Amino acid sequence: MEAEDRISMIAVFIDEHIKEELTVLQLSARVGYSPGYFTRCFKRKFGISPMEYVKQRKLLAAAKEIAKGKRILDAAVDYGWETHSGFTKSFTSVFGYSPVLLRAIYVRDASVKGEKQQMEAYIKTAQVYKKPEELWQILCLTLKENKTEYNNKKLKEIYKLAKALHEGEKRKTGEDYITHPLNVAIILADMGSDENTVCAGLLHDVWLEKHKERISLEAGSVISGILLSYEKFKQTHESSDDRGVLVALSDRLHNMRTIEFVDPATWKRRAEETMRIFSPIASKCSDFRLRCELDERSVKFL
Repeated sequence: MEAEDRISMIAVFIDEHIKEELTVLQLSARVGYSPGYFTRCFKRKFGISPMEYVKQRKLLAAAKEIAKGKRILDAAVDYGWETHSGFTKSFTSVFGYSPVLLRAIYVRDASVKGEKQQMEAYIKTAQVYKKPEELWQILCLTLKENKTEYNNKKLKEIYKLAKALHEGEKRKTGEDYITHPLNVAIILADMGSDENTVCAGLLHDVWLEKHKERISLEAGSVISGILLSYEKFKQTHESSDDRGVLVALSDRLHNMRTIEFVDPATWKRRAEETMRIFSPIASKCSDFRLRCELDERSVKFL
């Protein structure tokens, strides 16, 4: 078995034993490597040390339970932290905000609904084979649900522009290609992105040299600027505009949701790339669901 396959196997093992105490010695022994060699192989594959990876996976699992109503201390203890303060410090260092925020959102939602309903732990998704018109309605509904200010006429014009530029194109699923940018826009809307970022999501796959002049003219400078930052992120994985990064992350999430329809030979590579590049960047976003789902879908294909 190749070294990369052994490391992938360990990543799956970690998820299957996430509530247990895991050490480098234990993990390296499972693949027959010395701790030092195992650590180097793991870091080369995922970009972080095995123990940092274990910590992040534990925090993600705990975050998901807190979002569904579990007490912070109970989740902390379940995943190996002895104190509330220690868990909060680790959580904040990874996600950029306190676990108290997740708990507060759950309590707020339960209070508004008058019952202990679980907070949705995933970003809104739409079934494959939804027609473009159905996805358009879901997008508008999502913006309204999140109370996002938007100009329906402007959004409709951007949608028509994207649809025209994708005319005749199909996805691997057999759907009209416009369903992909619509799904990306829905993900952005569900994360609370502003109107311009959602519009950039609709146009992200037609930001090509042959279309840039038309898009700049019809969509305006703000949306074009977001698309430029998206293009820069694709090339360098860096961008000065977080909105372009969000478009890239949303694009990756929808592609991971439909990965079964592409060549199986690419699954593992895409999953590894998602965990190595996209997941750490997603941690910096204010919506933990993005990181959680990217990782869960990646581990499935390792």
